[in-house]
Amino acid sequence: MYEISPEHPVAYFCTEYGLKSSLPIYAGGLGILAGDTIKEADDRKFPLIAVGLLYRGEGVKQKVDDDGRQIEEDFHYDPLSEGVEHVYIDEMPLFIKVHLTQIDVWCRCWKETLRNGNVLYLLDTETDQNLLQERNITHALYSGTEEAIIKQQLILGIGGVKLLHALNIHPSLYHINEGRPAFLHWQLIRHFMDQGGLTYEEAAKKAREKTVYTNHTLVGAGNPGYNINLLRMYGQYYADKMGISIDQLLEPGMENNAENFVVTRFALNVSCKASGVSKLHTELSKKSWPEYNWCNVTNGVHMPTWQDPEIRDCNKDKTDLWFVHKKKKQELMEFVRQQTGFGYDPERLVISWARRIAEYKQLNKLFEDIDRLTKIVKDPTRPIQILISGKAHVLDTRGKMILQEAINFMQGELNGYAIYIPNYNIDIGKMMTKGSDVWLNDPVYGMEASGTSGMKAISNGVLHFTVPDGWSYEVDWDGIGFVIDPKNTASSIYDILETQIIPLYYERDPENIPQRWLKMMKRSIELSKQFSTTRMFDEYVSLLYKK
Repeated sequence: MYEISPEHPVAYFCTEYGLKSSLPIYAGGLGILAGDTIKEADDRKFPLIAVGLLYRGEGVKQKVDDDGRQIEEDFHYDPLSEGVEHVYIDEMPLFIKVHLTQIDVWCRCWKETLRNGNVLYLLDTETDQNLLQERNITHALYSGTEEAIIKQQLILGIGGVKLLHALNIHPSLYHINEGRPAFLHWQLIRHFMDQGGLTYEEAAKKAREKTVYTNHTLVGAGNPGYNINLLRMYGQYYADKMGISIDQLLEPGMENNAENFVVTRFALNVSCKASGVSKLHTELSKKSWPEYNWCNVTNGVHMPTWQDPEIRDCNKDKTDLWFVHKKKKQELMEFVRQQTGFGYDPERLVISWARRIAEYKQLNKLFEDIDRLTKIVKDPTRPIQILISGKAHVLDTRGKMILQEAINFMQGELNGYAIYIPNYNIDIGKMMTKGSDVWLNDPVYGMEASGTSGMKAISNGVLHFTVPDGWSYEVDWDGIGFVIDPKNTASSIYDILETQIIPLYYERDPENIPQRWLKMMKRSIELSKQFSTTRMFDEYVSLLYKK
């Protein structure tokens, strides 16, 4: 293994990157984490090269009809107008060829250059060299048939390594951020066999020693298994090139009597180290896959992106912080009105829930006893404003049903006290994590590997109201936030609202400042320093990247 240096950087591979709302190459928390990570590397001028795919925005835009049903629309954008550039070698545009079964698929190469010069390279099959059916491989993120998704992952892993080598970039280390890019292992083996004259076994060992892996979820959808016959079809060419059988090539990912190829198992077997994204998630990962070399690096957020500069820079005395917070609440209300056409009184206690809509994240728990919730929020002396935002995956029928039910409650019993903000994106996330009073997080216990939206919220003094899961499990919330009982989620939410949150928020001094609430805000901001990408990246270097 090379020492990490500008000549031999870390190559960071991920299927999605959340850098800005106008570049639709992310779907949720994984992409936001990846975007924050490469921004942190760029801030410290750490030698890291990122590789991903340039999706074309199919199904990215969310609309909600009058009945609360989610509808997906394409988001048409021009990469060049968003600052994404073509990659050139000797004044000629670079194209990378990836062999898929009987055909070669060509990838146009793009790059997004960050402020201090770190680069995100993106592969794109929308190019004239390809047949029409091959051009659409990278059109949509996490969508299409199982075969279409496998094609994407082969393009990313194999094509990404070929792209770096075409640019004469020879990384010291490959960091697979989540399992889908793990097919880079095949191309590394071929490279070491061709360049170093190694046997398959020697090349596979060397590739493994240069690869580390971060697992991001225990949820089934994030640890997919594929029909082994599909992998046989797509892997045969590579097995032949290596002079081995297809079974030997696929063996690292085989499970269930070789009927399934499991991406997580594959990623673990082709990496020398694996990391979890919170202490609880790492503990559970070790129980699920005990035979691997695990370490923990709890996720963090990029503070320059997510912490409001006025919050960061204010004197944080009892007057300054509270009045800056009131300003942020007013800005959020005006933003919501601009987005939805509906406003509200920003003096109300504002409770927000915003993230991907999935069953295990349990948006529906908030509305489980709608009569009780309605009575709580419509108290004329101590009213609550609920704000909800988030998308369900295009194929997640249950998630869409949960969203529709919630919107129907918001349009019905909670009308005037609850607003849904459609088309959740980075800009909406920034506004909500700055201008809310309380951030609600109520997943099924053990299912939220980390979660980072609450980290963003506390960095702005928004109090966390949470199930002790993911990163929240690591914090003693006494005097900082509010802990939901995961065994009685809905009733716990209502009880804590009635007996703790509402009384505390509306308890005011003669200057109309909630002094005890303000003290918790200050403690939240102080706590957020432990959950930054600065700390996270330090741990990547010391725990995951060291030899």
